[in-house]
Amino acid sequence: MLLALWTTLVWFFSRRSSQAAIEAMDANRVSYEAQIESLKKEHKKEIAKREELNLKYQETLAKIEEKYKKKEEDLSKAEKKKVKEIVKKAKDRPNEINEKIEDLFGFVSGD
Repeated sequence: MLLALWTTLVWFFSRRSSQAAIEAMDANRVSYEAQIESLKKEHKKEIAKREELNLKYQETLAKIEEKYKKKEEDLSKAEKKKVKEIVKKAKDRPNEINEKIEDLFGFVSGD
């Protein structure tokens, strides 16, 4: 009889503590699932922001390249005009043409 009472008490207390452990594990699982869902949402937001920034970067880069190309063309036209004027003014003086072109462009000819 004492053995049966002891067995019943052990079973009762062990069942109660195991039920509490199961409930705690379920609560942890629910918490982890909520955290994972929150992280997935934040990850999606970060990806969207990154894609938006990349698009803005590409657009800005294209605008800069377009402006650079336009400036380069304008500069090239202006330089050609200046070279034409130098050649026209110096006519038969090749040394003077060379000197003025060297001064204009900042380089030295190989002659």
